[in-house]
Amino acid sequence: MKKNLLGTLAIVIAIIVAAFSAPAKRILTYVQFVGNPAILSQVQDQTLWQEAPSIPNCDGVNRKACRIRIDNSKLTTIPGPPHPKVLNGAMIQLNVAHGIDGVYYIPTSLSGSPGPYTITNRN
Repeated sequence: MKKNLLGTLAIVIAIIVAAFSAPAKRILTYVQFVGNPAILSQVQDQTLWQEAPSIPNCDGVNRKACRIRIDNSKLTTIPGPPHPKVLNGAMIQLNVAHGIDGVYYIPTSLSGSPGPYTITNRN
């Protein structure tokens, strides 16, 4: 009887622990564009979208590339100093178009496996 009671109790405890364990929490971060927004290939280059130490100031006007808010797991570290974290090109491709004035480029969406993200451009 004690064996059955202890076994049942162990199963109940395991179920309770599994039910209340939180799933892995996503850490969202910002990457900012550090290239020339007038050059298409630079806006498409994942290595020019570097993790920002603070939230980049972008006003939301779709004229020039500015920032993307994305899950930190979608970044990779570039070898060699200063070792910036950038968008992982194996997971993410940038879809780019002209901004509102037709001179500069902006990312319009991400493809591949980016997960949830938010793009904000600037004037």
